[in-house]
Amino acid sequence: MRPVTVQFLKNPDILHWRFDAWFLGEDEYGSWIAVPQGTKRWKGKESVRPTGEDAVFCAPDDGWWHLHYNGGATQFSHFVDIVTPPVWVSENRYEMIDLDLDVIVQHDGTVEIDDEDEFQIHQIKYGYTKEMILRAEAETERIVGELENRKEPFFEVADAWLSLVN
Repeated sequence: MRPVTVQFLKNPDILHWRFDAWFLGEDEYGSWIAVPQGTKRWKGKESVRPTGEDAVFCAPDDGWWHLHYNGGATQFSHFVDIVTPPVWVSENRYEMIDLDLDVIVQHDGTVEIDDEDEFQIHQIKYGYTKEMILRAEAETERIVGELENRKEPFFEVADAWLSLVN
């Protein structure tokens, strides 16, 4: 495994979150990243508590989303950030613009959309383009459907990648 830095930005280039993680591999869905328990992370430029459980990220080859999957180790099993398409800026770093909307799967299987209020506020604060707004809304709706219908790569595929962490 090679080290990978994952960066979530606010439009256009303000550091929002950073994780120092590990590249696991690729499949037809995208790149899979190991986020072992204890992974260092930052919110903006401030170091925050390391991750508390093993997880994997999926950075899709094509899509306005980014998966954080922990298999149910916390209050949720899936946390899907709605983002601009992740872009590899080097072999060891990819980044994307976080568009605030999150789709979460709770332990009981309930699928929820979070941070709709932030999405409204940040459209103005960060100057989201019309395309960004429309794509974020459409992708959120699509991801909700994918999760409600247990589509891949969000379930068995994610479990298989998570089993490789640690």
